[in-house]
Amino acid sequence: MSLGEKLLKIQQDDLNHCVEYYKHLNLDANVFVGNNLALVKSAHKIAFTMGIWTLKLSDIPKWATPYLQQLKTDSIQLIPSVVLGNKRTLHLYERACIEDFLRYFYYFDHKIEHLLLQTRPTRFENIDFLIDWVRNYPTLEAHKDQVLNSCNELTSAYKELSRTVHGTTISDIELSDSLKDLHGPLQQPIKERDLMNLIFRNVFFLLSLFHIGELQTFNLDERRLASQHLSREQKRVLSGLR
Repeated sequence: MSLGEKLLKIQQDDLNHCVEYYKHLNLDANVFVGNNLALVKSAHKIAFTMGIWTLKLSDIPKWATPYLQQLKTDSIQLIPSVVLGNKRTLHLYERACIEDFLRYFYYFDHKIEHLLLQTRPTRFENIDFLIDWVRNYPTLEAHKDQVLNSCNELTSAYKELSRTVHGTTISDIELSDSLKDLHGPLQQPIKERDLMNLIFRNVFFLLSLFHIGELQTFNLDERRLASQHLSREQKRVLSGLR
């Protein structure tokens, strides 16, 4: 069994353990069938992949590390949000993951700004500034079109998520009279899965471009696992980099 196969088996075993854990809570069984189970699997794969990236990246400034760790933590939070059927919470953590990634990307090169943020927590860079930083990052210039596309998709997703988080429309409001009513399968699992996959397809692609040197130290099987969320075009771009 190759390392890649071992990693995929570890990922599957971890998913099975995760599902069994939640089944003991006597939740609605429909969470773990069909499209709802597929959504749980997507959330788990994302958290698992984020864990691998966190383990493999070693040459990271200590001031940037908390943002990467927060990204990993918030990606794990996607799983209970899906299992418990909390759409608003899911969207909150998906939005937080976008913010975590953008802050990691920005503060990686900005020690002083990070220190200022700690002493003046009311002074922080907004989402538009951070996404523009990625769009215009010098070392990504050779892949400008792909970077712009990823940034645009993240921006669009962030706005869509914000509507739910802030309860912009009546359809975004989740009303309940009891705790029991709050927990059940999400009503549009395919739509939720597509949005989740879009977000992390672009997060993992930009993370790969940003850390292309570290990615190239992954063995073939590790790269296979790390690229499982990427589009064919994104894989093509990364495979052409040496």
